[in-house]
Amino acid sequence: MAVVSIIGPKGGIGKTTLSINTAAALTRLLPPRDKKSDNRVCLFDLDLRLPTISSLLDSHPNKSFYDLFETLANKTWQIDFLRNFYQIISRFQWFLEGRIDAGDENLARCLAHFRNFNAELFLFTEFPQGDLLHELILDRNRVLAPKDLTLLRPILDRLDMDAFRQTLKRHENNSWPIVEEFIKYIEEYHFSILGGEIPILGKKAHRKRINEPELLLLFLDVLGKVLKRYDYVILDTPAGGVHHLSSLINVIDQVIFVFDLSNNIAVNGSIDALHSFIDYYEDFYQDFQDHKLTGLDKAHAQRLVAERGEEAVLNSLKNKKLGIVFNRCQNTREIPPSLKKLREYLDTLDKLETYKDRIQIVGMVPHHKVINITNNRGALFYNKDQGLTGHVDQIAQSILGADARPTLNSPDKDILRFLKIQNWLGFSKKLGRIASI
Repeated sequence: MAVVSIIGPKGGIGKTTLSINTAAALTRLLPPRDKKSDNRVCLFDLDLRLPTISSLLDSHPNKSFYDLFETLANKTWQIDFLRNFYQIISRFQWFLEGRIDAGDENLARCLAHFRNFNAELFLFTEFPQGDLLHELILDRNRVLAPKDLTLLRPILDRLDMDAFRQTLKRHENNSWPIVEEFIKYIEEYHFSILGGEIPILGKKAHRKRINEPELLLLFLDVLGKVLKRYDYVILDTPAGGVHHLSSLINVIDQVIFVFDLSNNIAVNGSIDALHSFIDYYEDFYQDFQDHKLTGLDKAHAQRLVAERGEEAVLNSLKNKKLGIVFNRCQNTREIPPSLKKLREYLDTLDKLETYKDRIQIVGMVPHHKVINITNNRGALFYNKDQGLTGHVDQIAQSILGADARPTLNSPDKDILRFLKIQNWLGFSKKLGRIASI
């Protein structure tokens, strides 16, 4: 499973169009699987304020991000917290009763979750058992191993588990969101989309709630359930990057920057956006290593560590892939001056040596051809023009990791040669498809 985030410095430079067509290319290039679903790619519209993908493709999931806000209003995230607490406490009591031993894997998992609960997100006073649960949370630093659970026995003995179950039953209609309701599989394109078609920009109450930690942590948890279902997830991010969902840096495997070549100001903005992401990435990575993350970043990282282990999360951060797609360009002559400017900028910041071999050149998309097609036939131009098909195939191949790509350290002539062969690549692939029919 790979998660790819497509990022750009501002709106209107083609991130969404590129995301849609990259998802389409991936579905064609993935090798077939016998007796398994071809639903292996999910396109995720990450713009919570004004999602557009479902409208562009005229295909709408049963539920949208708007429904997640309504879910929050109904305190679903609180009930989920309570449900998890019930399962953890039950496992603790089984251990104290001698029904399971200290080596039980689920007991170890429950201990990890117990220690990593973000108690600030739970309103204890709203539930009958709240005060006792709060006492457990206050005492959790004393519980380092299963044997320490005896320290919690006085509190656990006071908990009425039957009443606890009745509380959960009363709120059963506020169940955890069903992921399938938020996903729409488009059979025509062979990929799924996730993202709402109802903008909440004008709804004051929801607009305020969009940055609340409890909503975003819920949203990240829903995303986590989606990621496990697909081989590849393409994230169409809001302008400026991951924005209010910065914690997604934990789970993103590859970041593709849409480099705008339309004019000098756009080039400078693209360079600055790349630099801003690098700064954020380095700070996040260092804070994770030093255990200095705070707020939502810390809460989400703790959940991932409890699920995967610290070493796995650390390796994911360390090995993140970075790539560039040149967009809004007419031909390859515009690329060398921009590369020169980018190298000089990173060199001035003493970052060129670190990133010259890490930043791959993923591809380019000739803007004039995209405009001609999308104006008449919609946002999905893949397979409607052999040249553009080759360009998008090359981007998808980078995600698949099939071949080596030139990097920022490669000579300009090698980069241009790589970019120019895409027209022939697309044509040869089409011939191959025809020959196989």
